[in-house]
Amino acid sequence: MRRTFILLWTLCLLCLAAVPLAHADALKPRVIVFVHGLHGDRETWRAANGAYWPQMIQTDPHFRNSDVVVAQYPTPSSHGQYSTQQLSEILYRSLQSQHVFDHREIVFLAHSLGGLLTEEMLLNHPDVAARTRFIVSYATPHEGSFVASLAKIYDSDPLLTDLSDNNDNNFLIDLEQKWRGTPSAVRIHRYCAFETQDTAAGEGIGRYLHAHTRVVSFYSATYGCDVDTPPQKIDADHIGIVKPVSRTADAYTFFARVYHNNPVLDTVELTRDNRVSGLTVECNKTNTASDLQVPVALDPTLHEQLLWASAEFVDTDKVHDDAQPTVTKTDPIGVAHIAYSFKGQGKSLLIVGCPTGRASILVHFHIRGQVPLNE
Repeated sequence: MRRTFILLWTLCLLCLAAVPLAHADALKPRVIVFVHGLHGDRETWRAANGAYWPQMIQTDPHFRNSDVVVAQYPTPSSHGQYSTQQLSEILYRSLQSQHVFDHREIVFLAHSLGGLLTEEMLLNHPDVAARTRFIVSYATPHEGSFVASLAKIYDSDPLLTDLSDNNDNNFLIDLEQKWRGTPSAVRIHRYCAFETQDTAAGEGIGRYLHAHTRVVSFYSATYGCDVDTPPQKIDADHIGIVKPVSRTADAYTFFARVYHNNPVLDTVELTRDNRVSGLTVECNKTNTASDLQVPVALDPTLHEQLLWASAEFVDTDKVHDDAQPTVTKTDPIGVAHIAYSFKGQGKSLLIVGCPTGRASILVHFHIRGQVPLNE
């Protein structure tokens, strides 16, 4: 009962603290969501020189088609009470209150635990996953962390169990298996960056350390990530990896490169025609078909989908074409199934012999596709 009360109270605080985006009509087509890691907060993204990553993106004209949201969720410095599953739901409710899911496209920039929370949230909310284009994870321990295994000896925080590098870490095993087995998740690109420096003992995650230690190994940080984009090396420790001092820093340029390799897409609708010519009919005869299959080329790179199709007779000569062809159904792969029938003319006193009739069928394919927006 006490845990339920705390969870509800936390959700209320997050909703009050959230700064809502503009009205849905004024939202930009894409939103970039910053998700901090263990013991993090809004200051996770601020460098020693004061540079604040979310603000740098907000003022960068290369990201003018995107809103920026800095997510928050409760992760106290010691003795936390929430599991990863619980925090992923708290994260979802917080982002929902900030109208993040009203955007056409969502991308996540996540640090450490934040990457795992994001993946868990998307698995539990397929409607959000359907809008998500990609995740860029910085030092996310997909295979766990030795530091978390050490820390759980001293701290009862359930997050440390979920983040440990033990071979029997059921949370991480199940998360990856579910991710690879869920169609809405598989289509989401996962890009990764890794730290190259050890983290010193100190505040935050460093409170568990007695010496310089690599918090998340290269293998853990890059496991399960897209293979067509090499993981990015960041010359920083686990804390500094998400604190770029300028727009030329590796952490910043890596995200910018991934972003522009996956441009914002604008949905457009268009009509593409295909003509079936050479249909003939003998005098006083009927040419009929119940399933004439007419294809149209769809461009998979533009995510084109066939919505519906219509058909008409054109270029008719010496035929009776009172009834127009009918599209009985369409296939998603881009095929219209057409039923048609037309009759040839009879003999005429003015024409010697019995003429052959001719007709063509023009099919109008109505297609929805996506084209990149220029930024």
